Amino acid sequence: MSAELGRPPLRLGEGARQRILEATWPGNVRELANALERAAILADGDVLRGEDLQVLTTVPKTRSAGTLEEIEREAIRRALEEVSGNRRRAAERLGMGERTLYDKLKRYGIG
Repeated sequence: MSAELGRPPLRLGEGARQRILEATWPGNVRELANALERAAILADGDVLRGEDLQVLTTVPKTRSAGTLEEIEREAIRRALEEVSGNRRRAAERLGMGERTLYDKLKRYGIG
């Protein structure tokens, strides 16, 4: 991955390693790969630190299942809140394209 990004090889620091092991990874390998790629892009130096990784480290508590739209609306709101309203970063965090996010924001009447 480092070579593809034009960076020297990166190592996992203990904090990053611990975050990877504690994360829930609902998107499995694809989500892990996306998190590592983002961290590699943002990392300073040749070691990935725990704070370089943006991962879900707890299993969300289930209230009631709700509809798919309710769950999606809440996930979008939460992602936007976590990135201080930055729609590009929210789309990355949600694993969708910016255009898709904009369409969903309009559909759900969010911000």
